[in-house]
Amino acid sequence: MKFEKRRPPVANKPIIDAADLPVDYLRIVESTLSTALAEGLIEMRKIHPISEFKANGAIYGDEVLLTITLFHGENNLSATTVYLSADFNPMRERPTLEDVLAACLDAAGATYEYYLDAKNPTMIEQLSYHSLSALEEAPFDWSPLAKVAEIKKIPVWVKMDKSNPILENLAEKWLIENDPEYKKKTSHVEDLTKAEAEEFLNERLEAIKGAKSGSGMSGGGSGPITH
Repeated sequence: MKFEKRRPPVANKPIIDAADLPVDYLRIVESTLSTALAEGLIEMRKIHPISEFKANGAIYGDEVLLTITLFHGENNLSATTVYLSADFNPMRERPTLEDVLAACLDAAGATYEYYLDAKNPTMIEQLSYHSLSALEEAPFDWSPLAKVAEIKKIPVWVKMDKSNPILENLAEKWLIENDPEYKKKTSHVEDLTKAEAEEFLNERLEAIKGAKSGSGMSGGGSGPITH
């Protein structure tokens, strides 16, 4: 899956291919958000019976990206995607990858909690609309999320749109399976580089797996919803 980086490319420096975040970690993210925002999801399902979180993400040499889509089923074009970005330098001891991912997850929880407030059905109804213009105070462009930065000491940027990457991925999968020319165009990924990056991620995955729902992905802090 292709991601839009927040950080612009540096002149005269090669762009390093991103390594996708491990599937096991993404499932943990989805489960954590679903648990923390269960009441809001119940209200949303009164409008869209199929409403669930779908996570994706990638790590670059200078940035971590996490995307959380509120998905309403393959037959529904309506969706909301929140993008989280934080600087990351794998050559430094701190912050660790776990620290950065935890801050991004907290930012996602804080953002969705505002719109999935079970006590505010009007806001949930606005979130269900196809148009982003219905949302009040939505960050259309990359914006720093101060509340998470104050607690985690890791600046996180957030933005939202109404794209549906789940359906986009299904369409791309169909093209790969049925269009030989498209498959040729997308087969240039350097497998060795990607494998090395994924190994780097998997070494840290065991620590992430130990986190409990609602306790934050780093095992500390106050959970995915921060204020």
